[in-house]
Amino acid sequence: MDDQQWYQRILRSIDDPSLGLPGFPSVYQQEVFVGKSNEVALAEAFTFYKIVKAGSYPLRRSSRVLDFGVGWGRIIRFFLNDVDPANLHGVDVDDAILEVARATGVPGNLAQIGPNAPLKYADGYFDVVYAFSVFSHLSEASATFWLAELMRVLKPGGTLVMTTTTDHFLELCQACSYKESGRNQYEEDYARMFADPADARRRYAAGEHVYAAVAGNADVLEASNYGWAAMPPAFVERRIGGLAQSVAFVDDPGLLPQGFFTVRKHASLAQRIGRKLRSLTPA
Repeated sequence: MDDQQWYQRILRSIDDPSLGLPGFPSVYQQEVFVGKSNEVALAEAFTFYKIVKAGSYPLRRSSRVLDFGVGWGRIIRFFLNDVDPANLHGVDVDDAILEVARATGVPGNLAQIGPNAPLKYADGYFDVVYAFSVFSHLSEASATFWLAELMRVLKPGGTLVMTTTTDHFLELCQACSYKESGRNQYEEDYARMFADPADARRRYAAGEHVYAAVAGNADVLEASNYGWAAMPPAFVERRIGGLAQSVAFVDDPGLLPQGFFTVRKHASLAQRIGRKLRSLTPA
């Protein structure tokens, strides 16, 4: 079915288990991991799903897709409309949330990974890799490791799509630090996020990875690897630009609350020759 019909079907699955689609964890569990639940969480996931599809070659049932940071499975379920469940893979460092995903019938091959441990996939295994709100939390060392590792498991010509916080988030932290009274809990957290929010913004503008080590809500999310991060385009270009045919960046809060990168890995020689031959063939 088309994307909009599919979206409406998934929305109905919140209250209708007879549709045979994956279920949902409690509202509390949903919000702990993504800050939203049910319809609102799915609306954001659907927007990102369409971004991933738009940045990839047309998906087929045989395409291999990796959800890096799958959580409770709010995004991976959308790909059931395009890809055989056997070719869907989701990894996460938090085994507890993976058990929740399995218990609610989230499709695909779900596996726990280490904070900075190589993935158990061969080079060039996936057609598409995506990561929603993962690099927005990784330290510079972890981001550097995972950028290289995700490009390793991505096939030549494949697509990596990932989100990150941007200067919009750093600006919010700076604004909260200037507010002297009446701050709510979120504003308190943001105000204390960086010792010098103005300097964090300067470093981001200069192309530096910016990180606040605050840890996460699971035992495996230690401050050395997990906190709040802003990853500018220049940083991504330095780390993986040489492996990429293109690196596109969009920062539009009206579309997504985080900025996102769409990275196309260099095609293989055989792929490039095939494209050249097709371009020379008369229609």
